[in-house]
Amino acid sequence: MDSSEADLDRVEAQRSTDVSRGQRKRRYFLVSLIKRGISRIFRSLGPLQDGVQLGSYSVSRLFSDFRLSDFFAFSGVYVPMSPEILSAVSEGDAECIGILRSKVTPAECLKSDQGDSILHLAAGCGHVELVKIIASAWPFLLMERDSKYQLPLHVAARAGHVSVVLALVQIVTFVSDKMSREGMEGLNPYVLKNNDGDTALHLAMKCRSAQCILSLVHAYPQACFLANNKGVSPLFIAIQEGLTAMVKYLLENSDNDGTDLQLEGRKDLVHVALKARNTDIIDVILKKYPSLENERDEEGMTCLSFGASIGFYKGVCNLLDRSTRGVYECNDDGSFPIHIAVQKCHMGVVFAILIRCPNSKHLLNRKGQNILHIASRSGKAAFFLSVLLERTSKVQLMEKQDIDGNTPLHLATISWRPRTIYLLLFHYKGKCMNTVNNDGLTSLGIVESNLQPNYIFMERVTLMVLLYFYTSARQSTWLMFKKKITRRTDPPAGDKNKDYVNTLLVVAALVATVTFAAGFTIPGGFNSSEPNQGLPTLAGDRKLTYFMVFDILAMQSSIVTIATLIWAQLGDPALVHTSLNVALPSLFFALLCMPAAFYFGVFVVFARVKGLVIFLDVASAVFIFLMLFLLGPHVLLRIPGIPAAFGAYFVLFVLLVDDDHHEQASPAKISSEEASAAKSSSEEASAAKISVTTKKVLTRKSVSF
Repeated sequence: MDSSEADLDRVEAQRSTDVSRGQRKRRYFLVSLIKRGISRIFRSLGPLQDGVQLGSYSVSRLFSDFRLSDFFAFSGVYVPMSPEILSAVSEGDAECIGILRSKVTPAECLKSDQGDSILHLAAGCGHVELVKIIASAWPFLLMERDSKYQLPLHVAARAGHVSVVLALVQIVTFVSDKMSREGMEGLNPYVLKNNDGDTALHLAMKCRSAQCILSLVHAYPQACFLANNKGVSPLFIAIQEGLTAMVKYLLENSDNDGTDLQLEGRKDLVHVALKARNTDIIDVILKKYPSLENERDEEGMTCLSFGASIGFYKGVCNLLDRSTRGVYECNDDGSFPIHIAVQKCHMGVVFAILIRCPNSKHLLNRKGQNILHIASRSGKAAFFLSVLLERTSKVQLMEKQDIDGNTPLHLATISWRPRTIYLLLFHYKGKCMNTVNNDGLTSLGIVESNLQPNYIFMERVTLMVLLYFYTSARQSTWLMFKKKITRRTDPPAGDKNKDYVNTLLVVAALVATVTFAAGFTIPGGFNSSEPNQGLPTLAGDRKLTYFMVFDILAMQSSIVTIATLIWAQLGDPALVHTSLNVALPSLFFALLCMPAAFYFGVFVVFARVKGLVIFLDVASAVFIFLMLFLLGPHVLLRIPGIPAAFGAYFVLFVLLVDDDHHEQASPAKISSEEASAAKSSSEEASAAKISVTTKKVLTRKSVSF
């Protein structure tokens, strides 16, 4: 053993006595790798050659007295750094180097309260010249870790100090060029990770410093494939941020071939590019590594399914143009890309898939459901699908039953989707109305068995739509007036009922007050001269007569409403129910008469102003329509026994109901044995509810009138 190896052994022995067990473990890896090649390295170093430049100093000049044993010249004891030294180094004061050299305590032993060495501080503050001097004076600090297990290279990369990163990279490159391959592995700062598993390249990517990234990638290209503790690699970050040029550079400078991607952590790079909505990155990735198209994300979704879930039309088309095989590859949950697109209501993606693969509309998930089942259950895209499939296999898709025996109509009913139900029955000519599921229920049976006694709006509308179609399917005018499409509704319980009644009383009182006053302040005023003194000036105009008629009707209806609601204040549920059945229609009629009276009152005064009359006609028609289709359904759905002939009145209103994002209206009352299964999804809860209610209420196989 030569003198260099003997010195190295003595240093290591000293460290083993003074350093804690954790510190010995940290440094043993570096020592063991380099020790075996130390003799050969010293012989190969010789006189250092000028070549690589560091600012105003060459590496050869800075490291003219460099010895590899300096990497291990550590006393083994950390000493707190004085505030003066910390401030001077942070400020970039080069004079502090002389002070450090004159002190008895070695500079490499100094640590701040945060665990930073003097090189960490200089690198973090971006003082490149000071970094060069410190690195040449105490080379050991190049591989020193702080409290976050970071090298000075990590600190500089995270702060985005380009000049410092370049200096450290050049120093490491110069030293490693003089070492064997085995020794280089021990002195490779590009693969070392901090407590979060981030390499220096990770930190440079996060601060988006292009020059730092290029310098680190050029020094060690394979670093872009190393993953941190979250499984994220620098390449993953570049794709996530949509840095097309950077991704291309990273892949072109990697040593991996197109068949062997040595990527750590998450490999769903195409998914990330789809999420970034960048088709250029998709092209770059799949050109280099075509096999990544077959990767799945953490949720088990294929690339095509993920693109369909976020509605990235261009990305989906990009993947479909490469291969349509992904259309027929299911996710881990058993769904296919077209199912995901329908559920999320991304109709452009649905059309793109169907154009290239028309037969994909027949694909079934694990529950035996096709795209029409999914659209009906979620309340999304039912209209578009019904139009799209109107001429192709519409009966076959509509009549398809899933593993629970439910058709698309059943699923729409379970989820209380009145608009979807209407569209399905309208486009499919009432198909499947009498089809029963495994519980022996038709769609109408589901509603009747699960309808809440109190007023739940979506439930009442759903019931009305189904009853209307069941009745109209008989094509009998007599049945349209005999059969009813509304059911009894119990009033709200407790304080809600009181608040509701009080609100109606306030509105009715306001209507009565306004209309009473309008009856004595008629348009045009009164005559003040004989022989018609005291009579209305416009008494002979029929429009004034209409004004008075509607004003009287509005006032009298509001008075009836007030009188009826007084009974509701007694608190008797039966009286409340009867009172609301009278008061609501009366108040609704009064609110319709008020704008009619206003229309004729303005018309009689400004009859000769044509522009104003036209505006008055249009505005009145619009607001009367809004009154009929906004307040009307609320009133009529609360009144039991409305004939089916009035169902046509609700048609336009139903089309305006947005049930796309509507959750199930009322929770099911299920047994304790079924409770745990019902929590998994709203659909399972609905199925359990239907099963329990069937045993209690319905045993019939179909609904008859």
